[in-house]
Amino acid sequence: MNYRHAYHAGNFADVVKHAVLTRLLDYLKQKDKAFRVIDTHAGIGRYDLSSVEAQKTGEWLGGIGRLVGADLDAKVAGLLAPYLEAVRAVNPEGGVKNYPGSPLIARHLLRKQDRLTAIELHPQDAERLKAVFAGDFQTRMIELDGWLALGAHLPPKEKRGLVLVDPPFEEEG
Repeated sequence: MNYRHAYHAGNFADVVKHAVLTRLLDYLKQKDKAFRVIDTHAGIGRYDLSSVEAQKTGEWLGGIGRLVGADLDAKVAGLLAPYLEAVRAVNPEGGVKNYPGSPLIARHLLRKQDRLTAIELHPQDAERLKAVFAGDFQTRMIELDGWLALGAHLPPKEKRGLVLVDPPFEEEG
């Protein structure tokens, strides 16, 4: 199976995954103590929904495309607020042309004492991710196999954190 996230960015599964991610990060922020987010299969960080890849499947239309601008119940809107704020942050002109991947969503929600480790094996994706986080002292980008790198980064020095494992499922097993 060949899976590149650019074809699926912003689909319904991303919406669920990223909504849960933002809720978990908000929970971690209830304490002042620092935490680390480790994203083992980070991708490129930001996805252009007008790209050939995203337009080929159009999956984002049934995910974030349906959610942005929807009339939400007040309780649901409150629960989704951190997630939708992260989406709006990469779309300053409004609408939804860009979609933030997990590392960009996590970075958007970090406080000054928190850190992000973004791990990506695919060479071109790793280069694009490095560019997204260039000069960001709170983010460490590592070009390595996320399965191998994870053990070397646990436990984090902060002793608190969240590990997101969302592999591309390109290899059997």
